[in-house]
Amino acid sequence: MTDVIIVGGGLAGLLTGAELKRRGRDVVVLEAADRPGGVARTINDGGYLLEPAAGSLLLPTPELTPIFDAAGVRVVEALDGSKRRYVYDRDRLIEIPDSPAALLAPLVPWRAKLRAAREPWVHTEPGSDDESILDYLSRRFGPGMGRMGGTLMAHGVFGGDPARLSMRGAFPRIVAWEDAAGSLVRGAIAKMRSRPKDEPRVRKTVHVAPDGMAGLADDLARYLGDGFRPGRPVTAVERTADGWSVDGEFTTRSLILALAPRRAAPLLPDDVSEVVDRGVTAPVAVIGIGGRAADVPLPIGFGALIGPDAGLHALGILFESQYAAGRAPAGHHLAKGIYGGAADPGVMERTDDELVALMIEETSRVIGIPVQPTWTRVVRQTPGIPQYEVGHVAWMREIDERLVAHPGLHLAGWGYRGIGVSGLGIDAVRLADAITDEGG
Repeated sequence: MTDVIIVGGGLAGLLTGAELKRRGRDVVVLEAADRPGGVARTINDGGYLLEPAAGSLLLPTPELTPIFDAAGVRVVEALDGSKRRYVYDRDRLIEIPDSPAALLAPLVPWRAKLRAAREPWVHTEPGSDDESILDYLSRRFGPGMGRMGGTLMAHGVFGGDPARLSMRGAFPRIVAWEDAAGSLVRGAIAKMRSRPKDEPRVRKTVHVAPDGMAGLADDLARYLGDGFRPGRPVTAVERTADGWSVDGEFTTRSLILALAPRRAAPLLPDDVSEVVDRGVTAPVAVIGIGGRAADVPLPIGFGALIGPDAGLHALGILFESQYAAGRAPAGHHLAKGIYGGAADPGVMERTDDELVALMIEETSRVIGIPVQPTWTRVVRQTPGIPQYEVGHVAWMREIDERLVAHPGLHLAGWGYRGIGVSGLGIDAVRLADAITDEGG
């Protein structure tokens, strides 16, 4: 009888396993591949370090920081360039200051800004309990700011369509501000004022793993020691009298399937499986281009999100070498483009060569200078990024209701409660609390 078994050694499974071990639990993480990390499979080629998935994270957080400290995870603060962010729209690269002056950035006309400024005094009822990002932001800030903000949020996090993604499902903490105070602005102010006066304000900053996210995954696997079992696919999960059996080899009272919904579904009881199998994803292409600094003259900054009137296929272009040391050889630059997703699925029909040509053309347009890379790479992520579309909240509620009939069984991963490393950290703590509460 093993204390806790986790199926899946991606970042969700590794973070959850590390948090449970930090609390003194005996954990076994079973991973089908021969290495940890899942989609966090850093490409290191010719001195270029390309992240096909997330390449940075915000720290400190109350969830991730204790895990990283316990596991000895190596992260460093990003270069100062990470503080400079851009939006490309209407043939302009617009810098967004890291200060209240961001409100003055020319993203939308002044009329739209004035409407957005009225948000604390706007009293509108939502059309439903689960609005799209576009509908939600347009209701609170007006159609101009709603369209711009919705596009940037949907593209930047999910590669998704703001008219289809659920605001409550994708950004529940923001919606909670309106729920509590009737306004996002008033709710955010109330949240800040609720902090005890003697509690120092901690500012989160961008951090990166020196050896990439694959190195971060290696650190977590090392912390788990013999508890991390690579090359160990799982084919069957069954309920037993006092817990769960995994392939007839392991038994446990607490079982976590840290897999993408479509991969978890075949292992789940039928009543849970048919609900989980409805999870929505969208494939994306990650394109890296690199070369001498003179040939790929990237601005200093984190990167550029692409606005709704840019006329580009790219959802975002990150200036990797400008915010993270070691992403390119000395004297060279590396840029990363995100394409496809639910926002632009048709672009995925292009060949790799066509995608590279598109990335070169669009990067040149964004920075206003032709780029001539000597290094390129295309990574296609399939099934891709989970899409928390309208209905996601009800879907999660239905899954949780079905799981009640199967005590000790849990689900983890970015398909459910949070995109990004920070979201996975929050969920790792939630799961560790749940297993503690159930006495598993």
